Parts: sequence; structure tokens; C-alpha cells
Amino acid sequence: MRVELTEGLGFSAAHFIIGHKKCEYLHGHNWRVGVIVEGEEDERGLVVDFLDLKRMMEKICSGYDHRLLLPSKNPALKLISEGRSTRISVHGREFEFPSTDVVWIPAVNTTVEEFARVLADEIVKSLSDRPNVRRVKVFVEESPGQSATEERLLRPG
Repeated sequence: MRVELTEGLGFSAAHFIIGHKKCEYLHGHNWRVGVIVEGEEDERGLVVDFLDLKRMMEKICSGYDHRLLLPSKNPALKLISEGRSTRISVHGREFEFPSTDVVWIPAVNTTVEEFARVLADEIVKSLSDRPNVRRVKVFVEESPGQSATEERLLRPG
């Protein structure tokens, strides 16, 4: 059995793609997110309660909403200082942002592909205590028609 939550989830955030000719400039998106959860029905006849799934996804998305997403694993991004402000350098360009506006993403870049992987990690962690959940698929769209999907197997079925 599979359940899908594919409407009404997302966040607005800024980013740049290090090493991309056009997208290395700071810009933003209204990111859309969706999730599919597969597994066996529990004693209530549910794979996962939609209300629980929606709350979990809203909590995950709210951590990124109206923030600047920075990749923590990119060697070209240099952290100059961090405190009340986060100051960085990328290919000779320097930026400074309020630290409360910055979210460090465990990724090489803040591409839609990497972001799908990061969100899948978070979703799997949030659902790992549910023995009936077997598979999770997350969908991330940065612009209409430009998306990535990451699928994870939690337990064999």
C-alpha cells in the first residue's frame, strides 16, 4: 500500500550553485516538496496517518523556509567567520548574512538533486520508528518542471 502527500508542502529559500556559470549568483525559489510512503497497513488500516505525515513534513520544511541554504561539504566555499553573522567566500566573492538566516546543508551543493537526498535522509529518520513503513520517495521541485526524486528502502518487503 502507498500513501502520497504531494500538494501544499514547500518553502521559500535562497541558494546558489557553486561552479555553475549562471546559478552561482545568489537567487531563490519557491521549493515544492512531496512524499510517498509505502508499507503495510497497521491495526488501524493506515500505512501512516496523513495528519502525522503532514505535520512531520511541515516541521522539516519550516526549518528551511525564508533562509539561505549553504552547502557544508563544498571545498570552494570558505567560512571566514561565524557568530552573529556568517561570512563566507566563494571563488573570490565574499558574502555576509545574519547567522539566523543561514541553514547549512550536508551536501556538496544546494542543487535540487542534493536537496532531495537531504530531505529523504530527514524523512527516513523521522519514520524509522514505524516498523510497517518499507519505502519512502521524496520529490523536490525548485521551479515548475525542474525537480528531483530520491527513493529509500527502509526495510525489505
